[in-house]
Amino acid sequence: MDDAFKTRERQFEAKFAHDEALKFRILVHRNKLFAVWVADQMGDGAPPDYADSFVEFALGRTPAELIVKAGQDLHNHGVALADTKLRKAFEQSEDQAQSDVMH
Repeated sequence: MDDAFKTRERQFEAKFAHDEALKFRILVHRNKLFAVWVADQMGDGAPPDYADSFVEFALGRTPAELIVKAGQDLHNHGVALADTKLRKAFEQSEDQAQSDVMH
């Protein structure tokens, strides 16, 4: 009986670890997609390493913080976009990341 319980426990822990790794991959991919979109909005004035630095910044941040940062970065590069457009781009990045990682 103990063996069955331990086996079940290991299976549960493995599934949890797998699910967390999957969530992390989706979040990182989402952040990269969103950062690339933001850089595209900046045009030629975008720093060459913008997407990579944004992904680093994004670790441990909330979606709201990422949208604010993107808005500030765009504003600093002379690009004015409505918050609703930023949120929509973020949501599309999330949907795309989910699709890319899961398939």
